[in-house]
Amino acid sequence: MGRSRGRPLRALLAAAGAAALVLGAAQPASAAPRVTLAVAAPTSGSTVHDTTELRFTGTNLATVRVYRLAHLVATATVTADGTAATSQVDTTAFRDGPVVLSALAWGRGSLLPRASATLLVRVGNATADQHPAGYKLVYGDEFAGRALDRDKWCTRYMYDGGTESAAEQAKIDPSCLGRDPVTGTTLGTLDTLGGNGTAPGQEAQVYRDVNAGGKRMHTVQDGYLSLHATATRLDQPYLKYESAMIRSKREFLPTVSHPLYLTTRVRLPDVLGSWPAFWLAGGYGDGHVRPPWPPEIDILEAPYNKGGNGADVLWTAVQTYYDHDEFPDGPPQGPVRTTYAHPSFDGNAFHADSSIRVRWIEVAAEWTPTSVCWYLDGLKFACKDYKWVANAGPQDTTPATLLLNLAVGGPWAGADGVDTTKFPMTYDIDHVRVYRK
Repeated sequence: MGRSRGRPLRALLAAAGAAALVLGAAQPASAAPRVTLAVAAPTSGSTVHDTTELRFTGTNLATVRVYRLAHLVATATVTADGTAATSQVDTTAFRDGPVVLSALAWGRGSLLPRASATLLVRVGNATADQHPAGYKLVYGDEFAGRALDRDKWCTRYMYDGGTESAAEQAKIDPSCLGRDPVTGTTLGTLDTLGGNGTAPGQEAQVYRDVNAGGKRMHTVQDGYLSLHATATRLDQPYLKYESAMIRSKREFLPTVSHPLYLTTRVRLPDVLGSWPAFWLAGGYGDGHVRPPWPPEIDILEAPYNKGGNGADVLWTAVQTYYDHDEFPDGPPQGPVRTTYAHPSFDGNAFHADSSIRVRWIEVAAEWTPTSVCWYLDGLKFACKDYKWVANAGPQDTTPATLLLNLAVGGPWAGADGVDTTKFPMTYDIDHVRVYRK
């Protein structure tokens, strides 16, 4: 899939354009409505990376397909009125440099394409994310296949419990399970933080691999993962939705000599009551303790309601929980002090200049043994002191596992209800990467 070398760009454009036009001209004359197609975005010559959205305008569009060197790379979604189309192209399949893409459009009932458009972009994936100088990639998933990589990810929390039957829990990948060293309880089965369904909890969904209607809740296409959420349990009193999450099998812990930079590129749903997140919690470690809580670092939380949690808000946090009598000098994880704050950071959340939803954004955290700094699209907006240590002390502290999940409802995200008219919804994840200095 690499670009041709040694050929002038004009020659590449001419060859691709000519091929597209020949196909378009092959349609016999008929009384069918005229079909037109034009590229609306990105602009020709612009630099793109990762999963890139192409937007088209036109008339009487029924099908639009995108090709590179005669290879189909994407099929666009066309609006009902046939005047616009969008497609997602995974540019990680191409080498960095100039790439020519050709789009062909069909009208309703036409066997051959009836319009074409050509676009030149420059792929720049080598420096696509904003990791600082001196860091090297040690872990990642580009979601470039056709299914979730189960060698890298689990789809339940690392704790015990859950609403699924014993038969359903028996289907969970054994490598995703742990064991409580004291009670012997099997860990890795918890499918919600919303309780057991008999009382309200933090969330109002259960996590599933396949929902009640048979739909897969993790899908991979065009170089990104989609976590789906569906309103398929509305007959239940509290846990009314089904959704998806992922948890990394690999665990991470920074050292003084080797801090970490953790980053993901995501597209958040624009749905009232949704709560997508990217966060860290204690993993299994060597198995001598159950995963402790705290510590916890929230890199991205995006609850969406009408009470100050709008489309422009990105929440962050570091978690502590302690008994004042047991820890009179403060929690083991603290003291938590803000050491840097962008003017748009209010101490807990960053307020962007515009909506951060339904577009690709890059969120990240630079993590050391004593601090965390948060980033949005390369902009550092907050830093806090924080120690990754369990309440019981360093001896019972485990490395962190990475979690990305799409929660729904609950008292925070669902304070103003859940807009089920926009269901099913998705939380899209273009990549997850961990860098070490």
